[in-house]
Amino acid sequence: MKIQRGKIAILLVVLVMVVPAGLMSAASLQERATNVCNSTPTSEPDSISHVEFTWSPLGWVCYKTFVDKLDHPLGKTLKRQLPLVP
Repeated sequence: MKIQRGKIAILLVVLVMVVPAGLMSAASLQERATNVCNSTPTSEPDSISHVEFTWSPLGWVCYKTFVDKLDHPLGKTLKRQLPLVP
């Protein structure tokens, strides 16, 4: 069985180019979702937020928990669905 070097070389180039591009795109989308989550209007200025990726409705879910001045949660959490591509 002869190894076809050209096809292997093309496959390696594609993997070297596609994998980092995919990771950079995912990081960019997560950063955008985090910025949108942090900028949602709140009734209180003090809040902690984080985003999680979901597969069912492909996108991000923003969770924003309101805290008092001592960073204790007040028990209110805002949940907002952010689409993967706006």
